[in-house]
Amino acid sequence: GLTVSLEPLSGPLRAGLEVFAQYSYRRISGAGDNRTWFHSFDVPRVHAAVEGEWERARGRVVLEAVRSAAEGSLVGVAGDSLVLRVREAYAAYRLLPTLEASAGVVPTLTVPNVDGTWMMRPVAPSGLEANGLLAPADLGAKIRFDEPNGYGWIATAAYNGDGYASRELNRGKNVESAVELHPFAWHAGARPFGLFASWVSGSTGSSLARANRLTTGLVWQASRLRAGAVFTHAWGVAQLGTQRAILVSGFVRFEPVPRVLAGARLDHAVREVGDPADAITTIWVAGGYRIALPIE
Repeated sequence: GLTVSLEPLSGPLRAGLEVFAQYSYRRISGAGDNRTWFHSFDVPRVHAAVEGEWERARGRVVLEAVRSAAEGSLVGVAGDSLVLRVREAYAAYRLLPTLEASAGVVPTLTVPNVDGTWMMRPVAPSGLEANGLLAPADLGAKIRFDEPNGYGWIATAAYNGDGYASRELNRGKNVESAVELHPFAWHAGARPFGLFASWVSGSTGSSLARANRLTTGLVWQASRLRAGAVFTHAWGVAQLGTQRAILVSGFVRFEPVPRVLAGARLDHAVREVGDPADAITTIWVAGGYRIALPIE
C-alpha cells in the first residue's frame, strides 16, 4: 500500500489530501480442500479537505471517496463507481482561547482519538468502527476545552446518533462525553502518557434501539512511539437494544530508526456477552517506510 497525506501547517486557508492506494492478495482455506484466493487493486480511502480560519472562526469540509454500491450489491451509481460524500462539514468558533464550539457534520470524540493515537489508519479502521459500535463522525454539535498546559482535554457533544452516512431515524439524540488526562504533563519524558474515558448514551434506528457505550483506555502519544489499550462495553448493537458486546484492543506503532515504521494491533470482540463462543480475535502486524514526510 501507498499513503499520501498532504496538508500545510500554516495559513488562513489550508488544503489537505489523503490517499490510500493498495494491492491486496487474500488466500482463504476452509475445511478439507475448500481453498480459494483473490487479488485486486483498490483505493479504500480518499480524503480531500479544505479548512479556513479567521480570527476566532473556523470552518472545515472533508470529502470522502466510497463505492456507490453497498456491501452485497453489484450495481450502484454508474455501475459501482467511486463517488464523493461529505465526511466532515462544520463551523467552529473559539469562545475562549482554550474553549471551542462546533456544529455540523462533526468528528465524534472516541473513534478519532483512537485512530489518532495509533496513526496507522491505512492498515485498518479502529475496532469500534469496524464492529459498528461507534462512528467517526455524525451530524450534531460539540464543545471542547483544552487545558493550556497540556494536561488534557474534556468535551461533550450531541448527535443524531446514526452516523454521518445515515439520516436521523428517530427523535432521540445521542450524547457523548469524553476526557483525556495527561497527569505527568509537567515531565517531558512522561508527558505522552494519558488516561482516556468516554460515555455515549443514546439510541439508533427507527426502533429506538439502545446504543450506550463505555470506553476506557491508556495511551502513549509520543512522536516515535505510540501505543494504547482500549476497552469498550456496548449496550445495544445495531437494531438489537438487548444485545451486549465487549471490545478489547491493544496497539503499538513505533519508528525504530528514522523513516522505518512498524506496528501491531490485537482486537478481541465478544459480539454477545452471554455467549463467549461468539467472539472474534484479529491480529495485525504492519511495516512501512516513509519516503518523504507526507508519503508512506
